[in-house]
This record gives sequence, structure tokens and C-alpha cells, in this order.
Amino acid sequence: MKKDEMTPKERMAAYSKGLEIDRIPCMPQMGVTMAPLMGITTNQYYNSAEYMAELEIFLFNKLGHDSVGVGTTLRGVAEAMGSKIAYPNNGVSYLEEPVLKDIRLVDNLSPADPYKDGKLPLALKALEIIVKKIGDKVDVGSDIAGPLSAAAAVVGTENLLKGMIKYPEKVHTLLEIVTETNLRIVKAFANLGVDLGMSDPVSSTSLISVKQFREFSMPYEKMCVDKMRELSGKGTSIHICGKSKEIWESILETGVSSFSIDNAEDIEEAKKILGPKVCISGNVKPVDTMRNGTIEEIMNEAKLCIKKGYGSPKGYVLSTGCQIPMGTPIENIEAFMNAARIYGRYPINVDEL
Repeated sequence: MKKDEMTPKERMAAYSKGLEIDRIPCMPQMGVTMAPLMGITTNQYYNSAEYMAELEIFLFNKLGHDSVGVGTTLRGVAEAMGSKIAYPNNGVSYLEEPVLKDIRLVDNLSPADPYKDGKLPLALKALEIIVKKIGDKVDVGSDIAGPLSAAAAVVGTENLLKGMIKYPEKVHTLLEIVTETNLRIVKAFANLGVDLGMSDPVSSTSLISVKQFREFSMPYEKMCVDKMRELSGKGTSIHICGKSKEIWESILETGVSSFSIDNAEDIEEAKKILGPKVCISGNVKPVDTMRNGTIEEIMNEAKLCIKKGYGSPKGYVLSTGCQIPMGTPIENIEAFMNAARIYGRYPINVDEL
């Protein structure tokens, strides 16, 4: 592994002020899928705040990336509201049984308490541990599921999509309840002084139309973004999997300050459309390249992303297009970080990349 001249904390503080830094910021999307690298099962991870924190600390000490953290997962809010979530030993969690079988019964639901319900308290405890142990060296962040994605785990994705057409008013009621839960979580996380972000894969135009995004997703995302900014005094990020170009202009209206782009979209296009308004990050392929690619392929694709993203008016962060999957060798992630340290070393001469 190549050496850095700044700590991640120093680098990101300088970057946010437009000051000189040693290399381009680099944030591979990891988390629970990296549990086997530390010798634990994903089930153990999901059920222990200590393991959640230890994994982040382990990865940071190994890689030196520019952000660490623990979030609610895409299903955490739904579980806190009563959905049954399965936690396999060797895989990510999944919805086993939604708490709401019929969207028309939504009035029976109520918002969850992040200090008591589901595994939300574990995420809070894990964040406390991480902040205490490495918060002086690296920015610590938290991530909530976007309201539409959280709602999908409350009623089931198929039922949610059908409900948008047949019972739109009931879907809005569900989104109001889910958003209230999110706002409570945001307040709890903000009390720890961590950075705040959101992941919202169900808002992808791979699943819904632009019109549906503007009606069912954007207003509730904006509520979350407004609360994050109000409580933290900082900007906030959002990640949307799959296709999203058609809603980029709408996403800007939510007030986010950073947008994480899936590898289904092009960094160069995002730089032109989003770059003048928000920091962009992405988007090395997590499966084809990070897990299945060679070291040379990883380095080359990261170099291409740096070439495309560098010089974006509001900044560019090298990242993966989505979460790096299980089975990815640690050497591949080290290569990704090395690419940032070699090709992203400042001052960057794009013509030489």
C-alpha cells in the first residue's frame, strides 16, 4: 500500500475548504459484505454493535480510506416498525415478511423509536464506539434508507409499486410515517456529531418513472435532507443505484450536496449536469471489476474514473458504483486505494492519465 501525506480527517477538512490536499479523496463502499475479511459471519455483524464498529476500524486500519460509518441498512426502519428480516450467516439481510400485508391498512402503523426498536440502537452504539476510537483520524458517517426504499421493506416492493397506482393516498400515508421515523433517526445520529447520508435504490428510474419519483420520493427525501442540514450544519449525500440520469435535476431540488453515482451511469455526463451544483462520487464497477477483475483492471478503471471526474466544479470523490460484494479479495480493495494514491496524487495532470 502506498503511503499518504495527510490523515483522512485532515484531507477532507482541507478538501471541503478548497485547500491543497495530497491526493483525491477515495471512499470504497463496503460495510457488512466485508465481514468475512475479519473472520466473522454477516449474522454476527448484524447482531453486535461491537462487531459493526470493529469491522469499520479493521478496514480503516488496513486501507486508510476517507470515510467510515454504520447505517440503518435498507431494511432497518422496516424491522423497527415490525417487518421480519432474515439475517443469513453468509449474505446480506433480506425482507422475509413485511409488517404491512395490505397498503390499505397503513393507518395501523406508527413511527419507530431509534433508541428502542429493532436494531437501530445497535447502529447508534456502533457509531459511538467508532467515533471514540478513530473519530480523530477519519470522518465518521451514518446512512439511512431513503423513505421510498424504507417503505418498500414495510409493505414489500411489489405491493408498494402497485399501491402507487391503485392507492396513492395510502402510499403517501406510509411515506409520512416512514419519514417521521427517519427524522427521529437523523436526530439521534446528529447528536453523535457524525456525517449524514442516504441510500435510496427504489428511487432509481430502473424501477419507477420520473413522475413517480417527483410525487412519491423527492418530497420525502427533501424532508430528510432539510433535517440533516438543520441538525448537522453540513451538507449531505445520497446514493441511488441503477439508472438515475433522468432524475438528476430533480435530485438537485432536494438540496443534497453530494451525489453517489452507480456504474450504470457515466461520470463524465454527471460532471456536466451535476458537477456545477454538487460533489459527485463513483463509480468503479463493484462486481465485474472490484470482485472479479484483475489488479490491473481495477487500477485502470479507477484511473479512468479519476480522469473523467477530476476538475468537477464542486468536487469529485473516487468510489465504487455500489457496495463492494462479498467474496472480493482485500488485495483488490487495496489496489483501488493505491489507484487513488498513484493516479489521484495532486497535482493531477489529466492529460497524462
